[in-house]
Amino acid sequence: MNQLIEKIEELTPQNTTEAIDSIKSMITAEDAPIALKEEDLLRALSIEGEYLVLKLSYEDFVDELQYEKIKYKISQSLSIVVSYEDDGNSFENIEQFVHYISEYTETQQNAIFGIKKVEKLSEFPVTILFSGILPINQLTMHISKDIYDMIHADKPFFKAHFKAFREILSNTVGVPILPLFPKLDLSLQPTEAMLVDLIDERVVAKFSTQKRMDKITIDNYLQKLFVIYTQLCKKS
Repeated sequence: MNQLIEKIEELTPQNTTEAIDSIKSMITAEDAPIALKEEDLLRALSIEGEYLVLKLSYEDFVDELQYEKIKYKISQSLSIVVSYEDDGNSFENIEQFVHYISEYTETQQNAIFGIKKVEKLSEFPVTILFSGILPINQLTMHISKDIYDMIHADKPFFKAHFKAFREILSNTVGVPILPLFPKLDLSLQPTEAMLVDLIDERVVAKFSTQKRMDKITIDNYLQKLFVIYTQLCKKS
């Protein structure tokens, strides 16, 4: 336990006690339905980057479907560790969280969870540790409606296409690049897209094309993103 506490203290100069208590509470007993060990948490915190602890109730899942707070934290984190409390009546609640988080994580991310048996649920029975948060993954993409419609007209194709692009980009810059999960932005003109820094909401880049929107045009945007990400990684 000392190693875990020392790591938290190293990473958390402020509110150290609160951070220690929150993360330690995620550890389950050895006979838990699905165990979450101190080593799991230490490994997650040892990944280069910042971390964030999010505490939720099972009812917050409804809000997540609207605001997607967890989804966009997943898009920034190389590791997602979740602790669930189960009072014997929480299986469906846990299951929907597990499926949701699994849907948005990729093989290059570490995603694990533990289940803790309790007699009564606490105020926040779900604790999520996001770690390995790097500045290069704290970006989001806003896209115009025509780009959005093009992507969603063939989601399986673009999901695989974007994944292949990220693998090439990750190998080039030497850092795992995670999905952006583009947001529809109705304020943008046709063919416009912009890359935004999630920390200060600064527009990192904005670009468009006069060409007809099709799959080849989407590749033009990927080429621009490749150059931008390569430059950003060199600066950092």
